[in-house]
Amino acid sequence: MKINILSALSLFFIVIIFSCVGSDNKSNSNQVAESSINKKNGIIAETETNENKEVDEQYSEEVVEGNGDKVYDQDEVKVTPEQIAKADELIASVKDSDIEKVDVNKLYRMHCALCHGFKGNMKINGAKDLTISDIPLNESVAQVYHGKGLMTPYKGILKDAEIVALSKYIETLRKKG
Repeated sequence: MKINILSALSLFFIVIIFSCVGSDNKSNSNQVAESSINKKNGIIAETETNENKEVDEQYSEEVVEGNGDKVYDQDEVKVTPEQIAKADELIASVKDSDIEKVDVNKLYRMHCALCHGFKGNMKINGAKDLTISDIPLNESVAQVYHGKGLMTPYKGILKDAEIVALSKYIETLRKKG
C-alpha cells in the first residue's frame, strides 16, 4: 500500500515537473515571431515582432526596456481614424429595433462587468471607470469592436447590434452633472 502511494506521488510530481519544463520546448522551424503582452502596474509591455509591426504604428512609443520590449502607457493607446470610420459604419447600419431586441444588461454582465464592475467603476485589470468616461458613442463602439489596451476586441464575438447596444448602455452608466 505504501509503495503504491509513493509511486503515485512520484508520478504526480514527475508529470508536474515535465509539464512546467516542457512548455518552453517549441519547434523553431514552425515558430512564427510571437508577441507577449504583460501587465505591469498599468503598463503594457509588447515585444517587437513581425506580427505586431502594424500594431506598433498605431501606438505611441514611450520607452524601450533593456530586454527590447516596447512599453506603452495604456492611456496613450488611441483609436485610429480607420477604427472611428468603422464604428460610424456600424452605428449607421444598426437599426433601433435591432438594438431594442438586445438584452444589454445580460451582455454587460457577461462581457464587461468582470473588469469594469456592475456599476462601471471597478477598474480591474486597467479597465477605465465608465462612470466618468466622456468619449463619444463612435469612439466607444470602436473600442468595443477593436479592443483597446488589454480589452478584448469583440469583433466576431458579438453582433454589430450588440456592440452598439453595449456602447449606448455604457453611456447610461455615466454620472450626471
